[in-house]
Amino acid sequence: MEPGALVGIEQLSKTFPGQRALADVSFEIGRGEIHALVGENGSGKSTLIKVLAGFHEPDPGARMTVAGEQLKPCSPADVRRLGLRFVHQDLGLVGELSAAENVGLASGFARRGLKVDRAGQRSRAEALLARIGAEVDVEQPVSALRAVERSAVAIARALDELHGEIRLLVLDEPTAALPPAEVEALFRVLHEVLERGVSILYVSHRLEEILGLAHRVTVLRDGRCEGTFPVAGMDRARLAELIVGEEVEADAARRPRSCATEQRALSVRGIRGAVLDDVGFDVRRGEVVGVAGLSGSGREELAAVLTGAAPGQIELVDGDGRSWSGMTPKRAKRLGIALVLANRHPDAAIGQFSIRENVSLALLGSYARGGRVQGAQEREAVEGWIERLDIRPNDADRLYSNLSGGNKQKVILAKWLNTRPNVFVMDDPTSGVDIGARHGIYGLVRQQAAAGAGFVVCSSDLEDFVGVCDRVLALAGGRVVAELSGAEITESRLLQAIVRSAAGPAAASNKNQTEKDR
Repeated sequence: MEPGALVGIEQLSKTFPGQRALADVSFEIGRGEIHALVGENGSGKSTLIKVLAGFHEPDPGARMTVAGEQLKPCSPADVRRLGLRFVHQDLGLVGELSAAENVGLASGFARRGLKVDRAGQRSRAEALLARIGAEVDVEQPVSALRAVERSAVAIARALDELHGEIRLLVLDEPTAALPPAEVEALFRVLHEVLERGVSILYVSHRLEEILGLAHRVTVLRDGRCEGTFPVAGMDRARLAELIVGEEVEADAARRPRSCATEQRALSVRGIRGAVLDDVGFDVRRGEVVGVAGLSGSGREELAAVLTGAAPGQIELVDGDGRSWSGMTPKRAKRLGIALVLANRHPDAAIGQFSIRENVSLALLGSYARGGRVQGAQEREAVEGWIERLDIRPNDADRLYSNLSGGNKQKVILAKWLNTRPNVFVMDDPTSGVDIGARHGIYGLVRQQAAAGAGFVVCSSDLEDFVGVCDRVLALAGGRVVAELSGAEITESRLLQAIVRSAAGPAAASNKNQTEKDR
């Protein structure tokens, strides 16, 4: 192991039945560095993290060391003793409990005799958060906190030294659910962690984050290590090429893409929800309309209200000129409006079902004869979508839960493409998806738009708008505060629109709500 290295991984392999997930992976993580780990979905990143955490046992021959001391395989107790801490994608927090209580769940509660010392527990949680420069109301239920505050609670909890010194913090996709303004707040937290002498292993698909945050980056491809590279002097195109194995188009937005016609696919007015306040817009056939906004802007609920998956008010005119008041999932399906959720959403698909069962689920009745599903017809249709969308592995019976994030998203898309809708309403469609799969999803959206479908893309990732949208609506305080189109759609212009507009409309919205409550 090189001088200055904190963690050494040598000849790490992991084989599952019928699949070798990791093959002879070797790299080192230095002391006092942010070390990025990148790769396409299915490259082995999650498996490597689970081996480090003691969840999976590596194949014989692997060697892992921390500060020169060997890490016992498949031993969570040894992982904790040597100072490795993990914050996973879902954060592992209990939403109904406060931040102070969530801290106590991980490392034990402060006590006074046989009773929990609530004041002591609160002080302990506040002290942990203060160490990383985060201010959070530790008595609020975690579900009521902003996304970046929940991330801060999970990180602070992981850095509790009650049971020993912390040497390495492993963060798996920490910004996947964060809007851009809150990403910067999280980065400030990570720099505070680094200042305390803790190294960070940072796993992300967002290349700009890697280039702006990490000191070095290790690239995995198909379970093998392609090398470790200094980030200084590396650009996005080079990093994307290392990940994918071939040159990737540097800017998907430069391609001619607008397929919008004058024919209306959908017109909505008066959308109201928990936050949404009288939102309205039109979508033309072949047009891709984006919806951007910070947390609490109403962006998070628009897709669900528009398709009847969440309560709200809406007035709608469909492509045939028919007017409708209110929306239910049944009506949305009848009108040809499909809700395409992010693969991490619990309602997006059924993990215990196969690819075939998930893809055919929304149209199952069309494959039934006499109350029985015609398996051959169903399989033929599903295998067609597997081939067209390049879903990997090419196995209709593969369990959905065993797929990578990018392939899960393609299965969700295939399910709704199979219904041939008029309008796709997409909610964070590239969350947790690698750069190769991201460009694949953009290509599918353009292809369907060229065929005449309309799209509403609600996303927390500005790259989605630059990559695929013809027009973007910026929300703040539940209202549309700006609209950008064509060449105006850049990340800087979008960020300016949603951040600068947030305070005024939000305040106005709160004022209106107060007046309604009276």
